Amino acid sequence: MPTPAPGGPDEGLSFTDREILTTATHPDFRAWLARVRHIGGCQHPVHLIGHTLTVDAATGRLVHAFTSAEQPHGRLTIACGNRRQSRCEPCARLHQGDTYQLVVSGLAGGKGVPDTVRSHPRVFVTFTAPSFGPVHRRTAEEPCRPSRGRRGLVCPHGRPLWCLDRHSPGDPLTGSPICPDCYDYPAAVLWNAHTRDLWQRLHRNLYEAIATARGISRNAARNTVRVAYAKVAEYQRRGSVHFHAVMRFDGPTPDTPPPAWATLALLIQTIRTATRRVHLAVSGLDTILRFGAQLDIRPILPGHHGDDLTERAVASYIAKYVTKPDVAGITVDRPIRDAITISVLPVTDHARTLIRTCWTLGIRPEHKTLNLRRWAHQLGYRGHIASKSRAYSTTYTALRAAREQHRRDHNQEDAHDTTADALTDKHWTYAGTGHTTGQAMFADAIADDLQAARDAAHDARLSVDTPQGETQ
Repeated sequence: MPTPAPGGPDEGLSFTDREILTTATHPDFRAWLARVRHIGGCQHPVHLIGHTLTVDAATGRLVHAFTSAEQPHGRLTIACGNRRQSRCEPCARLHQGDTYQLVVSGLAGGKGVPDTVRSHPRVFVTFTAPSFGPVHRRTAEEPCRPSRGRRGLVCPHGRPLWCLDRHSPGDPLTGSPICPDCYDYPAAVLWNAHTRDLWQRLHRNLYEAIATARGISRNAARNTVRVAYAKVAEYQRRGSVHFHAVMRFDGPTPDTPPPAWATLALLIQTIRTATRRVHLAVSGLDTILRFGAQLDIRPILPGHHGDDLTERAVASYIAKYVTKPDVAGITVDRPIRDAITISVLPVTDHARTLIRTCWTLGIRPEHKTLNLRRWAHQLGYRGHIASKSRAYSTTYTALRAAREQHRRDHNQEDAHDTTADALTDKHWTYAGTGHTTGQAMFADAIADDLQAARDAAHDARLSVDTPQGETQ
């Protein structure tokens, strides 16, 4: 930026003040503010240049034209839509809210899902990863690994198999191996890379388990009862992915109840049986990949305040992890471009070794399809953070369309009318991303205002929904 002229209006101002002044005095400032408010105060918006033209196919008449030239600064600014809170907090909040609605509608109904699903058997399940070697644990009242029964025992590399320390939640040693040389780093990375395949096998096994329990064929089981689910991936401190999932028994369709024999007890038994049967042999790996022995299954109650595990509590829990998939010191939120970068990443030594293992295995022919180098920043995990079965509930696309329609109705905007035989020509090109320093400050203020309004509306709803004298 050029140095301000002596005696000019911005003489003596700091860099930040000059940036704010430059932004606020631009001719397009008010229109730009409206656009940034429209995209929720996105911190890293994407800029596009181009047009969308709608033409009547029969007459060739131009029905409507939307061009970037009409937009502030001559470009169309759209939200980045990143779900990561570390990348864009406003977009992450919106994604978190959508995930909450997606999960809770599959539990309590709404958004096109009948409220009768509340009477279906439903559970909240945590699927863990297997052990790849003993690690330091977070403990408060007892040593990490007590010496009883281990005193004098050492691993093949001469390291003791006990730890008398008490590790706090923020201790970087938590999750790291007792002996890094004993830890099976290749298996840990390939577990993360193959969780999608393991989940597919689990889903297939569910119907085999139902068929076995009822003495019917697998096709008959599928035609009688369906298992709908929504799940989210979470990283443990040791860098292995595990899943939190909502699983529900339906009839052949979500709006039909499951048969009387499809009870909560059968759902729990089915999940346990199907999980035990999952196994996957990977080329170049001696270990057979399976889910961990720890399998936590808890019924979801259709009750209200005071229940241990309610529909809203489960939906809030899953939505929280959608926007916070990155664990400080374990994963990073951007792809790694070269091996040199690995040595300076802000991660623990354990995580750095996992990342280097991804880099090493990534060039082996048997693992080429896994794209391990591309996913090294996620320790090999290449699946979606959140996913669901088709029949579980609504979709992100439907939720976003409904929000856009609500915005149009609130602002009394008329949707553009087109005939059935109208032709649309779209031509948009990428023109950059992000804000200037001054713009970023205004965008942050808009995002804070919008969040404050949402919080106030949420508190108002709680005060109406909560009976007098009852606390949250």
